[in-house]
Order: sequence, then structure tokens, then C-alpha cells
Amino acid sequence: MDTKQITDRERRFLTAVLPPRQTRKSQEDRLKALAGAFQTTALSISGAGIITPLFTGQGQVHVSSQGMILAGCIALIVETISLLILAFIRYPEDGKEDADHE
Repeated sequence: MDTKQITDRERRFLTAVLPPRQTRKSQEDRLKALAGAFQTTALSISGAGIITPLFTGQGQVHVSSQGMILAGCIALIVETISLLILAFIRYPEDGKEDADHE
């Protein structure tokens, strides 16, 4: 579609409906938020699967070492995913930062 054929009304509608162009900073913030969600999930899994059974009484709940190992492995996998997401963030190289920080 040729942009010269778009009327002013259509242009205003598209501006309202479509999201703005994603900047490097907004992409970085979204990736950090996603990685934070994965890290929170990893902490929840390790807390529910490892820490809670250790603090409960031995007579009340049977502590399964296999369950604790499984929870630890799942938490490790989820934490690895969060670190991989953080690896996608491109930071500026040294010396190429904004001049107003100097």
C-alpha cells in the first residue's frame, strides 16, 4: 500500500492502533522484566521444593530427596533461561556511551 494514498483519518487510526516503534531502551526493559519473571519463578520453585520441606518437621511430612533434587534441577533450568534472556540485551561498547555521562 502506498503511503501517499493514506488519508489523514486512516493515518490517525493507524497511529492509535499500532504500537510505537520499539526503542533499544524499551526492548532492554522488556527483556529485563521477562528475565526477572523467570528468576522469580526459579526462586519460588526452589523455595517450595527445597527450603519448605527442610523446615517442616520430619515426623509430619516425608522429605523426599528425589523431589528436592527434581525441584533443584527445574529451578536451575528456569534460572538458566533467565540468564539466556539477559544475554540478548545489547549494551553499548566502552567509549560509545552518551556524552552527557562524562
